[in-house]
Formats: sequence, C-alpha cells, structure tokens
Amino acid sequence: MDDHEKKKVLSKFHHIFESEENYYSKKILGPEKALDLEDENFFRQINLKLKKALGNVKGKKVLDVGCGRGRLSFYLAQNGANVVGIDLSKNFIDFCNKKLKKSNLQIDFKVMNAQIPDFEDNMFDIIVGSRIIHHLPDIELFFRECKRLLKKKGFITFIEPLKRNPIVEMNRRHLNPKGRTIHEHPLLISDIMKVKKMFGNIKHSEYYIISPMAMIFKNLFRSPRLFRILYKILQLLEGPLYKIKFLRQYCWQTIFRSTKV
Repeated sequence: MDDHEKKKVLSKFHHIFESEENYYSKKILGPEKALDLEDENFFRQINLKLKKALGNVKGKKVLDVGCGRGRLSFYLAQNGANVVGIDLSKNFIDFCNKKLKKSNLQIDFKVMNAQIPDFEDNMFDIIVGSRIIHHLPDIELFFRECKRLLKKKGFITFIEPLKRNPIVEMNRRHLNPKGRTIHEHPLLISDIMKVKKMFGNIKHSEYYIISPMAMIFKNLFRSPRLFRILYKILQLLEGPLYKIKFLRQYCWQTIFRSTKV
C-alpha cells in the first residue's frame, strides 16, 4: 500500500479512529499484575489456547497489535521474543513506556494505527492481538496487511469477541451500554473465515456459551465467592455444548491462527 492509498484509508475512517482514540485517551491507567496465561480466571481456557498457539516465542520477531496496557507484550518479551507493541492511543503507549523503564526488558512501543501498520514487508514471525480486530473498520484490509508483514511460515493468532451470544449482548445493550465504544463490532464466524480465504488455512476454537452469566452476576452482586461457584457450575454445563458445531456461533470468544505458506 503506497502513501496515497494510506491517506485514503485514514481519511475514510477518520471519524472512527478519532472516536476510538478519544475514548481510550480518557482511561485512567494504574498498576496491574503481570499477565499469567495459566492464571485461574474467567478467561483461562482461551488463554491456555493462546499459549499453545504461540508456541515457543524465543528469538521470534512479534508484533502485538493494539497492545493497550502492554500485558501481552511484556509476557512475550519475558519469554524471549523481540516485541513491537502498537496502539492508537498515546495514553496507553506512554503508560507502557513508563512501565518498561522499571523492567529489564526491551520492547519497542509505538503509537500507530493498527488498521494500516507502517512496517516493511516480511518483517514479523508472529502477529498477535487480544480483542483488537473488532475495533477496526476494515478487517479484510487488516488481514491483508498482516499477510504482507509476515515472513514465510509466520502466523497470526488473535482472541476476539463474537457477536451472537445472547447473554453478552443483553449486557452490552442494557446493563453496561457505556462499557464499549460506539464503533466496536464483535465478529461473526463468517468474519474469521475471511482469514481462511486469504491465508488458505485456519484453526479456530470458540468458548463461553452460558458461562458469561457468571460475569453478570459478579458485576451485579459484587460477590467473588458466588461468581466462582456459579462459574464452575456453568462451565460443567457448557462443556458438552462445545461439541455441537451449530452452537459455535453463539460462543462469546474465539481464538484463531493462520499461517503464511
């Protein structure tokens, strides 16, 4: 993509980028614990799947797209990867660089628009992100850019929210309508199949059909103990549901990986 095409994209979606940047620039960022993909929390299942998808990252050149507070970037660097973390929000990048100064790690954090990452071709072994693609106005363009940036046999892997889970949609619309930016668009299974069309391959898994109900109870009643009990029960109940292909579209989260062949 030449400079003229980049300017066209930036101009076309300027209102979206500006809205997203304004939303996240107002976030108050404080101390938080390091990312542990083994940690016993709501997203442990999908985090363990991400760990497996990433494999051994030592010595790999990795792009963390939409790095936010940098938790995934720091995790990757601690495991030996050469990491570049990009985010549209200067607020988040400044936060990451302050945290970086207190560590003994080397990570290159940049303010950059993830829709059209400004890097040379064939630069990265891995491109990874956590819940970022659904913020982008043109996901097909993004996947095309990812393929351009990857070295041969490099791969992308992303965790993304899906749209059709009725429990999560009820929460988004009625219980926490201001908890999301107005331009977010959780994905459909058909969206991630666009990756397969572009890369020629994909492995994907979906999680959390009825267990999101536990999150709603946690937010409503502020009871960690009730959350843990209810979550364990719901996990047991939804386990067999994952085997029904039709129900995948109603899961809350998906993780996928595609390789540049």
